[in-house]
Amino acid sequence: MVLVTLKIFNTEPEAELFKIFLQDHGIEAFVFGSVLANTYNVFNMTSGGVHLKVREDDLEKAKNLEGEFYNGKQPE
Repeated sequence: MVLVTLKIFNTEPEAELFKIFLQDHGIEAFVFGSVLANTYNVFNMTSGGVHLKVREDDLEKAKNLEGEFYNGKQPE
């Protein structure tokens, strides 16, 4: 299984909310880098923030769902 970064967040709660949304739509998602980012928010610039990753095969569908999550748009 190859994982790719779908989106990078500043905080873990933001990433977790989107992760739950994706999982509700049948896409398995994973959050990485959350401990350092949450403990020391200043490290987000150097650590790269909180990464939400999905399977490479699900990337296109996840990108379409991103619009629905943030803008209320229906996926294409």
